[in-house]
Amino acid sequence: MEEADVNSYGNFKEPSKVDGHRVSKLLHRLSGQPESFVNKKDYIFGKTLGAGTFGVVRQARKISTRENVAVKILLKKALKGNDVQLQLLYDELKILQKLDHPNIVKFKDWFESKDKFYIVTQLATGGELFDRIISKGKFTEKDAAKIMKQILSGVQYIHSKNIVHRDLKPENVLYISPSDDSPLVIADFGIAKELKSGDDLIFKAAGSLGYVAPEVLTTSGHGKPCDIWSVGVITYTLLCGYSPFVAESVEGFLEECTAERNPVKFQKPYWDDISVDARKFILRALVLSPKRRPTASELLEDPWIVNCTHTKDILPSVKRVCDARAKFRDAVEIVKLNNRIAKLRKMYCKGDEAETDIEENDSSSCMSAETLSSLKNLSLSEQSTNSSCLSEQEKKLKSALTQDAFAQLVRAARKNQEKVMNYKEPSQNSSNAASDSV
Repeated sequence: MEEADVNSYGNFKEPSKVDGHRVSKLLHRLSGQPESFVNKKDYIFGKTLGAGTFGVVRQARKISTRENVAVKILLKKALKGNDVQLQLLYDELKILQKLDHPNIVKFKDWFESKDKFYIVTQLATGGELFDRIISKGKFTEKDAAKIMKQILSGVQYIHSKNIVHRDLKPENVLYISPSDDSPLVIADFGIAKELKSGDDLIFKAAGSLGYVAPEVLTTSGHGKPCDIWSVGVITYTLLCGYSPFVAESVEGFLEECTAERNPVKFQKPYWDDISVDARKFILRALVLSPKRRPTASELLEDPWIVNCTHTKDILPSVKRVCDARAKFRDAVEIVKLNNRIAKLRKMYCKGDEAETDIEENDSSSCMSAETLSSLKNLSLSEQSTNSSCLSEQEKKLKSALTQDAFAQLVRAARKNQEKVMNYKEPSQNSSNAASDSV
């Protein structure tokens, strides 16, 4: 349905709207469109926020409620023959409709066309967790504890429903609005699973390397405790700016976790100003045995969450480590976004056929082909450097893992061209600090 039709539909009076709705349903049925496709007329679609393997996420406005929302648009052609991904889609829809919590992104609606699925959720406009922290003038341990309390509250809620998120990471924790007192919500339930019982296990690996729990990558099965591990990694990263684990392959990560009794290190000088309570909290969450990990409810009663009063500014230390990396990530991901959108358009469109649902983000589409090419080469160069010391078998494994781990990645490409073009290499001191710690 063209957007001009949507606008005119929005001006109809109530009785005409009802009649028009019925007529539209009949026309769609005659044209082979599913009955729910009529719902699309109630939305005006805006900019593209992100793109994944099977579709895009776009901002939209629901005309009847005047509410801004996010719409995940998945191409049926991309999902065709992929029973696993179709099941994940139905699982996500089933799970989202069961959830209602202040720290969980809200499900709004879903409908489909002959060619696409549309999942409508609450729109979070306040930005990703780390982007927001880096932009702040001050960040304290007390602030971090408040953030983790909200995340744990969301985790406690979904676990009470026997739902495991399986992909908790800073990119999937969003602020609802730009205001200072905006609540946080956990988003992207694309690989979440509902368990038959509280102790039920899942045996198919899924998640993002760096935040995924070790048992997820083995054949032993995983359940709710895998989310607690991710909570520990997020907390560690919040307080110092880098991850507690540096391995880039499954084997390397598992070896890193089991090589020593306690694989989590608190390096100087980054942890000098962080409290003992915070370190104990992290170590509780990052226990290797899932059976020995505390529940979200137990962590909500941890002394660090309940009583943290440390107000010393730790932002300079955190920012020094992760700011330059974030800028590079922004640049590379704009390339990824364009590549994914181009691939989806090619898959869907025939000849000169237009596809208005799959649109490029304004900030990325205005970049020159030369700039995109150079950024792409930079990304490939970094991959080559990181894997130069790996065996051929390890390289193949890493490539497969990277594709898998980021298949669910629908990360916002809202950063504008100016931010990318103004990227500068970090100073020597800053670069050394990051490489020594990460």
